[in-house]
Amino acid sequence: ILLIVMGTFFLIIYNNSLFAQDSLAKTKKIISAEGQIYPSSNTDIYSPNIKFRLNLNNSSALRINVDVNREADYKEILELGGDGVGSVEKINSMYQFSLGYEKQRRLKKSLVYSGFEGVLGIGKNDEYGSRTDSISFVSALNYNYKRPVQNFGLRVFFGGEYYVKSNIYIGTEFGFLISKTTYKNGTYQVLNEASVTSADVTENIPKTSRSEMLFSGLGVIRVGFVFK
Repeated sequence: ILLIVMGTFFLIIYNNSLFAQDSLAKTKKIISAEGQIYPSSNTDIYSPNIKFRLNLNNSSALRINVDVNREADYKEILELGGDGVGSVEKINSMYQFSLGYEKQRRLKKSLVYSGFEGVLGIGKNDEYGSRTDSISFVSALNYNYKRPVQNFGLRVFFGGEYYVKSNIYIGTEFGFLISKTTYKNGTYQVLNEASVTSADVTENIPKTSRSEMLFSGLGVIRVGFVFK
């Protein structure tokens, strides 16, 4: 369904170029900023929220994307038959940035483009437990799990936009992403005040990585403003 919608959108843009004079191509536009909205069905590992575009001329541009994701999950664990309260907090974050190049074709009231961009991401997968082993309440037990995450990628993309006004546009974009995610060396630390041997036990977690190639950006709606 998303492919049908996107195909229809590009057909509208193309048909728009067949009418009258190419007015958009004659308008010099330097910088634009846009927000990007994704459908709930989109589960991309890279889904930028904000994009800035610097037009070098009427047919090419540099672009910067920013993708900020942070999830925090907190739950309490109650003591069975008592008043004790433990807690578990999980924090997963990923901050991704990309720098890319667009080759553009300007039509009457629309624009189509293609290009490529490099993606860099840094984040973490952390978990903190207080007075619990993560399942049951344990008054003397605390733990933490810390693991940095790093992501590199190369993306090829295709997109288009329609100008509802000379400085306001809506559009969409899709692409192909080759990505490598590295889960760097981490630690798992247990603090057990009731231990008769060692109250502090730390285990090292070895580095692992995952590479993948996938579609990117299907269904995104872009809404932008041009600074002229």
